[in-house]
Amino acid sequence: MSIVTIIFKIVEPMMFRGSGEFDPFVRGTQSRALTLPLPTPSTVAGALATYCISTLNKSMPKSSEWLERYKEILGDVKIKGLLLSLNGELLVEDRIDGGFLDMKTLKSKCEKKYKKLSKKLTSIEELNKEEEEPKVSISFEESKSIRVGTALEKRSKSNAKIAKEGYLYSTEYIDYFSFRKKKVESIEILSELKGDIADELISSKELPIKFGGESRVALLSFEKDTQILNKIKSELWDNKDKHSGILALYLSTPALFKGGKRIKECIGEWTNQVKYNLRGLYGESELLSAGFGLEGKRKPIYNSLKPGSIIFIEGEDFNLSDIYWEKGLGEATEIGYGTLLPVPLKV
Repeated sequence: MSIVTIIFKIVEPMMFRGSGEFDPFVRGTQSRALTLPLPTPSTVAGALATYCISTLNKSMPKSSEWLERYKEILGDVKIKGLLLSLNGELLVEDRIDGGFLDMKTLKSKCEKKYKKLSKKLTSIEELNKEEEEPKVSISFEESKSIRVGTALEKRSKSNAKIAKEGYLYSTEYIDYFSFRKKKVESIEILSELKGDIADELISSKELPIKFGGESRVALLSFEKDTQILNKIKSELWDNKDKHSGILALYLSTPALFKGGKRIKECIGEWTNQVKYNLRGLYGESELLSAGFGLEGKRKPIYNSLKPGSIIFIEGEDFNLSDIYWEKGLGEATEIGYGTLLPVPLKV
């Protein structure tokens, strides 16, 4: 199968809606829409599916199941990501501590968390010292802005916009251009796709599209390479393909789990299924909606493991490409949920 890097070039502050109702009729006379640091994988898959329908003349899906609708359009694909490219430097989201990590800081965090998990504390003094240790420093903190507006009545016969009295709302935007003091020249959100449709996408030209909420716009383009995987291999794997020993699986996108079981139990079953020796787990969970479908219908709500969570495993001859492309965690891994970035540890 062919592989393509999906590039969303950011040109303005963005709004990627999190869970929760935004409609003033549901939330009351003052509602607020919060943004996520990065779009969800379903936002990327939705933008890509819309592009394929409008530009590549793909047919509208017929299935009533949200994931199958994407697969009807995109075919047999595997999408991985998401990462932020700031002036050409790749950053991963850390939704636990808030912010983004460069590759060096990512490895440092994995090493420190594994050391803490594997360390046997023998006294109250050691326990207190462990609790006082500072967090891994975030490479780039999130920068957000708030805009306030009012709900509108339905348009009159004259097409005039009429404000609805008393219905205020505020919208939060993520502003990547304010991440660092020096001038930001290039901001991109990257994913990678493996599948037959990649050959059709590679020949496409850069095109402006709606991306995220509040009619935000980005420039969509495609390149025939694996920018994310190549970066992981060069900066984290020393340009090697295999590793034996301890491996940290850093979760770069939310992992979705159906209700009924604890997430820790789901991860234990997953590691047994893929025949990994589980050594430890660090992370936080939350309820997360998969967003809205192509026709505006709400998708299910799942238990999820936050980006920035880490699964520690041990074994022989771990293969970088196999883990990256084949070992997604949880539900809807075909479109990018549960993407794991493998980080070799020397302990």
